[in-house]
Amino acid sequence: MVKLRFGKFSKILIHVLIIFFAFFVQTSIFPLIPFLASSPNFLLIITFSYGLLYGEDIGMITGIFCGLLCDMYFNGDFGFYILIYSLIGFANGTLNKSFFENSISLPMILSFVNGLAYNFYIYFTHFLIRRKFAIPYYVFNVMVPNILFTLIATVLIYKLLYKLNLIHRN
Repeated sequence: MVKLRFGKFSKILIHVLIIFFAFFVQTSIFPLIPFLASSPNFLLIITFSYGLLYGEDIGMITGIFCGLLCDMYFNGDFGFYILIYSLIGFANGTLNKSFFENSISLPMILSFVNGLAYNFYIYFTHFLIRRKFAIPYYVFNVMVPNILFTLIATVLIYKLLYKLNLIHRN
């Protein structure tokens, strides 16, 4: 069996490439699929997965980087996405020591909870402040499809990130 050796720089480079690829797919590929009402939030999955697998520091750094990409891509207040992604990365990183990594149940629960937190953050800061009170419309037409697609994508992406984590450890 061939044993792969990764240096610190190559690990960081792989993580950065994964984030860029996820950002590209999330912002460029999925919006072109006409029959999808929503798309999975790959950056959210990567942020909470890295927090879960590597701890608070890596989770928060990943969240800052993912939030920075979103802040640069979407018009609006700078730091808006950095805040939510870094908080999600840090919060999920606190669970790093207290779960079994090969189980998919906790990542699925966290995907749901993080999806709710992310979407409510977007709703409160973008719509509720502007007195747009269409909560049922937002919940059923934006939040539910987004969370469902993110849950489905979590199964695949978390398993891939988990396997990559195992390779990096050895």
